[in-house]
Amino acid sequence: MTTVLCFGDSNTWGCPPYADLTEVPERIAFAKRWTNVMGAAIGGGVHIVEEGLSGRTTVFDDPIEGIHKNGARTLIAIIESHAPMDVIVLMLGTNDFKDQYAISSFNSARGMLTLVQMIKGHYALADGSPEILIVTPPAITEDAEPAMWGDGHRTCAGHAYYLAQVAERTGCFHYDANRVVRAGSDGVHLDEASHAALGAALAREVKAILAMRQG
Repeated sequence: MTTVLCFGDSNTWGCPPYADLTEVPERIAFAKRWTNVMGAAIGGGVHIVEEGLSGRTTVFDDPIEGIHKNGARTLIAIIESHAPMDVIVLMLGTNDFKDQYAISSFNSARGMLTLVQMIKGHYALADGSPEILIVTPPAITEDAEPAMWGDGHRTCAGHAYYLAQVAERTGCFHYDANRVVRAGSDGVHLDEASHAALGAALAREVKAILAMRQG
């Protein structure tokens, strides 16, 4: 069984764009989330592990919603829970740009670097290790609620550039989601059409990775 772990935030969980911060969002249907659109497009009995958590950061503790939002605190446990796996897709960084963190795109990418180093360190003595695909999430737009996101639409500029550098220097793969999607009406979350487009695009990326891995 080929296994692909998707480790991300609310855009992996399936949160649609919503009108205001007091609204409890519905969850996009299972089959329409990008993770499962991707799995269906890959085909061949690929098992998709969907590990999305709303508010998840790369490596930063959330002083408001809880330290469990820090991706570094749960990543290895999740990897061990779902082992063995062939590909790990990391799509994180959006929440790093919340106003409360005051994080630059460079430092968000450094957070991703820490996650990659954790994965590679975990498999250092293993016979084999999964491939890692770093996905730059959709850029925050000016529609994002300023009370939560502040100048996030500005501070996230350069995110794809720095994540591509992380991928190149660590032997990982990189894909910029902004090539095919844009954040929805709330400036942060993907709508169903964008989930479909991203799932199709990432299916091509993962299929190529798997073909290389098996070849």
